[in-house]
Amino acid sequence: MKLNKSYSIAEIASHLDSKVEGDDGIMIDGIGIIDDSTSGEIVFVSGKQYLSHIQSCNKNNCILLPETLDVKPIEGQAFIRVKNPHEAFATLLNLFFPDQPHSREISKESHIDSTATIGNNVLIYPGTFIGPHCIIGDNCIIHPYAVLSEHVSIGNNCTVYAHVVCYPNTNIGNNVILHSGCIIGSDGFGYIEMSDGSYDKIKHVGNVILEDNVEIGANTTIDRSVVHSTIISKGVKIDNLVHIGHNVSIGENSAFAAQVGIAGSAKIGARNRFAGQVAMIGHISTADDVIVYGQSGIAQSIEESGVYFGSPAIEHGKELRRIYASQQLPELLKLISALELRIKELEQARDDEKTS
Repeated sequence: MKLNKSYSIAEIASHLDSKVEGDDGIMIDGIGIIDDSTSGEIVFVSGKQYLSHIQSCNKNNCILLPETLDVKPIEGQAFIRVKNPHEAFATLLNLFFPDQPHSREISKESHIDSTATIGNNVLIYPGTFIGPHCIIGDNCIIHPYAVLSEHVSIGNNCTVYAHVVCYPNTNIGNNVILHSGCIIGSDGFGYIEMSDGSYDKIKHVGNVILEDNVEIGANTTIDRSVVHSTIISKGVKIDNLVHIGHNVSIGENSAFAAQVGIAGSAKIGARNRFAGQVAMIGHISTADDVIVYGQSGIAQSIEESGVYFGSPAIEHGKELRRIYASQQLPELLKLISALELRIKELEQARDDEKTS
C-alpha cells in the first residue's frame, strides 16, 4: 500500500526511538506484509518463524523485528529492532495516516432536541437524531443517521458512526467508538412462559453503561438490563456481530472476537479473551485473565485463570489430549480386538493343556 509521502529510514527509526541496522539510505513509500512485499515498503515480523521470509524479502525494504532475533540484513535491507514489532508497526500507522481534521459544525439537517446539551468542538452530520435531555461531551463526532434516544449521555472524544442506535438512558464514557449498526440498550430476551404456552414480556427498565476507552464493532448488540445496568468496563474491545445479553458485566480490558454470544446475567472477569463463536450461558462467571479458544461453550463458571477450550470448555491442555486420544480410537479398537483374540487363544491353550 502506497503512502502519500516518502519517509527516510532515519526518520522512522527516530520516531520509534530506535536505530537503523543495514542500509540506512532506503526511502520508504509504502507498507506491506512480510510474505508479499515490494520495493520501498516497511513490514514487520513477530518471531523466528518468519526467518525464511526475511531472507527472501525484497531489497530496498525496511523490516521491524524483535531485538533478540538472531538474523542480519542482506544487502539492500534495513532492520529496525524494537521490543514489540506489532506495536511499533501500529505506531507507524499513526505516523503515516494521521487523523484528518474535521470542520466542527452541527448540521441543520440533524434533529437535536431543545433540551439536549452539546459540548464544544462537536461535529454532527445530517440525519442524526438526538433526543430529549441527551448530553454530548467535547470533541465528539456523530455520523449520519445515528439515533440517540432520550437521556443518552456521551463523554468527550467519542465517535458514533452511521446508523448506531442508543436506547434511552445509555451512559457512555470518554474515548468510546461505536461502529456502524451497533445497537446499545435494546431490550433483553426476557419473558415469562404462561400456563397456556404463550409468553409475557418482562419490562426492561435498566440501562447500559459503556465506560472509558470502549470500542464496539459493527452490528453488535448490547441489551439493557431488567433493572440496574449492563456494564462494559473500561478498555473493553468487542468485535463485529457480538451479542451481549441483559445484566451482563464485563471486566476491564477484555476482548471478544466476532460472533461471541454472552447470555444474561453472566459476569466476566478482567482481561478475558474470547475467540470467535465462543458462547457462554447465563448466571455464571469467569475469573480474571481467562482465554477461551474459538467455538468453545462455557457451561459452568471458570474459577481460575488459564486457557480453556472445548464444548463444554475445559482447561486447554486437557481438551487437546482428549481430542488426540479420540483420534486414536480406531487403532485402539483394533488393538483391543487383537488382544481379546490372543487372550482367547491363550485360554484355549491352557484348557487344552489341562485336559491332556
